[in-house]
Amino acid sequence: MSASTGSACRLFLSLGEPVAAPGAAHGWVQITSRTLPDSGVAVVSNTGPVVPKYEIPGIFAPFRRLDGDRLATTPGAGLGLSIVQAVTRAHGGEVHAEPREGGGLIVTVTLPGAGSPQRC
Repeated sequence: MSASTGSACRLFLSLGEPVAAPGAAHGWVQITSRTLPDSGVAVVSNTGPVVPKYEIPGIFAPFRRLDGDRLATTPGAGLGLSIVQAVTRAHGGEVHAEPREGGGLIVTVTLPGAGSPQRC
């Protein structure tokens, strides 16, 4: 993918943070990637609360949290997915999210250009 190493790492960390948060001991995140002739694609699946399909268009807004996640004891400010979208767009890419059956999300990030794989 053509994103700089630092911003690409931030993008994936933002997708995985809710699973690594305290109280998410049984959560998981899976990241798969593939290189296409003109782009790189990463798919991030994670566990979490059930996300109704009608909530998907708004989940990339800054400070957006699901109604059940507004407790003071729940960490985070609701910026993770807005960061993912901003970094993806800054690199000319696209991001798409869909609810994962049983809870959580499947987020697909496509960035133009294909380069050497990089480690975070």
